[in-house]
Amino acid sequence: MERAFDQLGKLVHAKNAHKYGIVYTCPCCGARVFKAEGRIQSAHFRHERGQGSERCELYVQRLTGSSHFNDYSAIVNRPFITFEPFEDDWELFITFPYLTPSQARQCDLQHLHFKIKCNEMNSFISSAQLWPSSNENKLRIVPKESYSFSFARKEDERCYEKLGLFWPEYMKGFRSNIYLFQLINKNFCMIEPREVSLNDTFYMMSRKKIEFPEEIYAKALNKKYGWFAYKIQIPCVLTDSLIKWFQRFGYFLKSPYYYLDIVTPSVFGRKNDALLIEEKECVIQITFRDFKPQIIHLVHIQPDYVSKEYRLSGTYFKVTLNKEGFHTFYIKNQEGKMLHLYYGEKINTCFLERFDSSIIADQQKLTLFEEKSISKYKSISVMESPFFSYWIKEKNKFARKLDHGGDFSYPSVEKIFIPGIWTFSFSLEEDQRHNEFDWHKILLAYIRMEQGATTWISNEQYIFLQKCLGSIYDKNLQSKLTYYLKLYRNQVPKLVKESIQRMK
Repeated sequence: MERAFDQLGKLVHAKNAHKYGIVYTCPCCGARVFKAEGRIQSAHFRHERGQGSERCELYVQRLTGSSHFNDYSAIVNRPFITFEPFEDDWELFITFPYLTPSQARQCDLQHLHFKIKCNEMNSFISSAQLWPSSNENKLRIVPKESYSFSFARKEDERCYEKLGLFWPEYMKGFRSNIYLFQLINKNFCMIEPREVSLNDTFYMMSRKKIEFPEEIYAKALNKKYGWFAYKIQIPCVLTDSLIKWFQRFGYFLKSPYYYLDIVTPSVFGRKNDALLIEEKECVIQITFRDFKPQIIHLVHIQPDYVSKEYRLSGTYFKVTLNKEGFHTFYIKNQEGKMLHLYYGEKINTCFLERFDSSIIADQQKLTLFEEKSISKYKSISVMESPFFSYWIKEKNKFARKLDHGGDFSYPSVEKIFIPGIWTFSFSLEEDQRHNEFDWHKILLAYIRMEQGATTWISNEQYIFLQKCLGSIYDKNLQSKLTYYLKLYRNQVPKLVKESIQRMK
């Protein structure tokens, strides 16, 4: 077997593994494996004698080089443990991924039905329960250190393999004293102790009773199976004492690095802990609290737990929800505010009142949940708000919190936002972009002027271009363009004349 998980849950190739000092586990059966190498076979991982099977090799072959055991999309692609609250009561389940539509058809046409047994609970789940439309894709469990799966008959295993299913035979259970359960689609999924960013409702299980800090809202649920359970909500502001409190349990809590918000449609309801929308076309905005990384990978977990990954170049992303049900969005390898949507029901769009914001653009107050972008403005004022924390993103600056409001003028402001709730954008909308100069392209055209097509502009157009240069916010860019304009005077790249004609 070429790859195995290290102690951090990262998939490691045998050639990069250490022979001593680090414990590696099989991603399929959970058994300990050792690095081995010989004259005939190159570096590989080997089970202890009597352990491992052909299915371990097949399962590992399906994992990609970027697989991470603790990534949210990886968690829901194999059987995973979920926490389900019922008022003050609760239950634990092992939830199984659904069959894909093609697997379901193949299962019916070729009679490839099977049953999987959870050995520790002595209970079964059948292929009929894993249909995409089923709500029974789970087994009730009690806390155990681990769980393993097997087949009652050889025929069940044959059908399972013909459908191309290679779930691990083993999964870790309750070995630590504390576990958190975070929302993914409609399930609260168990996550191992690690670095997390929690900003919504989640649940906690503990072997001992916990005394919570005053800033955390915690509701105690019934004690069961020797475990205490709590419903928890964390405040918007994370203090150092609160972060240190979570570190005692192995969870490294940090402020969300990014926020995901839905921009279109602008009207939505609620479905459990998700936003309810009735349009399949939607636009998602990514807001960064510090700075924007060069490469963004947005992960979309669909209702059947199938995940898609998109490489983004901007802060807006348009997506089509082709399947009814719960959808989860998050940025890969970055902890932040996840977005949960539910598509497929009618919304009651009756609103009785408007919500005024603390933002005033040209002496006109903007409205929350209605206005999202302003194309032209002279001045902006933000008043101090007792309800929301307003943040501002100015050009060429990091986003910062407006504790006491402030006054701003054109064109310094890019956006003002309430993290995780709403964003006001002050840049031109997409359909108005044709009415502004692309100064970076114009500078490049001047640099390549000797090789490119040139033309002549009138004195009136020359004066107009001079005035437009004065509105460039980037002074370095402005000085470079002014130099070229004075150097060549009325002779300009063809792109410049086309831009002037489009503007006037």
